[in-house]
Amino acid sequence: MKIIVNPQYEQLREWLQLIPQQFEQLGKVIYNERNQIRLITYNGFSLCVKRYKRPIWFNRLVYTLFRTPKAESAYRNAFELKKRGIATPTPIAYILCGNGLIEESYLITLQSRFTQSFYNFRDGNIAGKEDLIEAFAHFAASLHNAGVLHKDLSPGNILYGKVNNKWQFELVDINRMQFGYVSPRQGCNNLCRLWGKKDFFESLCPIYAADRNISETDCIQWIQTARTRFWKHHSHEHFVTDDTFSVGVIVSTYNNPTWLEKVLWGLKYQTHRSTEIIIADDGSDQRTAALIEQYSTLLPLRHVWHEDHGFRKTEILNKAVTIAQSDYLIFIDQDLIPRKDFISQHYRHAAHGHFVSGGAIMLPEQLSHALSEEDIASGNAFCINWLRQHGMPWNWKMSKLWHNSFVCKVMNWITPTKASWNGGNASTWREYIIRANGFDTRMRYGAEDREFGQRLENAGITGIQLRYGTPLLHLFHKRPYRNEEDFRRNKAIWNETKKQHLTTTQYGIR
Repeated sequence: MKIIVNPQYEQLREWLQLIPQQFEQLGKVIYNERNQIRLITYNGFSLCVKRYKRPIWFNRLVYTLFRTPKAESAYRNAFELKKRGIATPTPIAYILCGNGLIEESYLITLQSRFTQSFYNFRDGNIAGKEDLIEAFAHFAASLHNAGVLHKDLSPGNILYGKVNNKWQFELVDINRMQFGYVSPRQGCNNLCRLWGKKDFFESLCPIYAADRNISETDCIQWIQTARTRFWKHHSHEHFVTDDTFSVGVIVSTYNNPTWLEKVLWGLKYQTHRSTEIIIADDGSDQRTAALIEQYSTLLPLRHVWHEDHGFRKTEILNKAVTIAQSDYLIFIDQDLIPRKDFISQHYRHAAHGHFVSGGAIMLPEQLSHALSEEDIASGNAFCINWLRQHGMPWNWKMSKLWHNSFVCKVMNWITPTKASWNGGNASTWREYIIRANGFDTRMRYGAEDREFGQRLENAGITGIQLRYGTPLLHLFHKRPYRNEEDFRRNKAIWNETKKQHLTTTQYGIR
């Protein structure tokens, strides 16, 4: 094991040496995807400890013999940034572990003084943030004027907050940096990973261009060209909101606030925020209203409710569609937890003349209850290995959780399952729903969503298969409301819709 400690924090060396053995038991996980970051308090210091993903065998060889390990690069780059007047969390130490070849590496820094990142622009709204954008434009120009090129200048790596009533910024994830002259075009290209609509960059460019003494027209053109090129190849990683239409989510519920809260956790951490989230409540008691009130400051929630007169999901969905203001609507149920890219995937695949059909994975009862907000926020709950470690037996349906966009595209193409309207994971344009007159209110539980989808298909609106790559975690529950009489009646209505090639219903919104 190799450990290098900042001389100013030499008193921590003895404890730092124990981190590789104790990492899994220390502090609190604040990030857990490719790498893991834990927030640890020790001896009065608040520390961020980052464990980099263990490299494959070939990369272990490369990092041992030819390239500087990521933890070491980030540690050394922090000193260089501070030397050039660019803020970043204070480096404490780095640790390299392995027998001959490097197997694990750790970076330890002081916790950043800021908690907000530029992920805040994932919803595309700049109203009220004009002074922040102006301050960042000055910061980005000073960064490039100082000869600093952050090769991963993505939203999550730009932290900010107010100090003495002025916006200040810090850079993180700094193992890939380039120091030296930054040309005007290089600087503009460096901003291509930022999120935001056109007006975000229209506000940023004049200030950045003036500080760098370059043409404003060239600045905007270079940034937009670089963004188009970059996101064409990286759209599977994150979602960029150059959107031209608004997206809403409709969540159906009935007297299950415990499950509904887990769904709200999933919606809370979406990479693309919806304009509105409408809770279509089929007669729940006051507990659901209290939960919605609790989360109304965190999410754009709206609550539509009617009295409990038995299963009337189709009626409450129609009411939700009626009050919806978004152009495009995504439907899920109270027992389906979305992964953080759920809304962005539906948005990205939205196309005129189509609806999107997604899938879900059923969880066992014990795991359904055990899922925590941290499990959902960190993404652990959507990792196959994590699910298996927590008691879920392997089955082929878990392959829906695969992240690789190419593999998911192939699987969606070859799956024999039809892209039918699935009310627990489906989306389309609001105007198509209105044109079909919404859901048939004669129907009770069983195939009520499929009958609606049949009318869309009869009207020439076809399904886009998104069974793989857009999974929902289906929380376990029983179905006491299911009965054969209702299902037979529903099936008869559905068959009539097929036979008559109906595109609308007399028993809908109107």
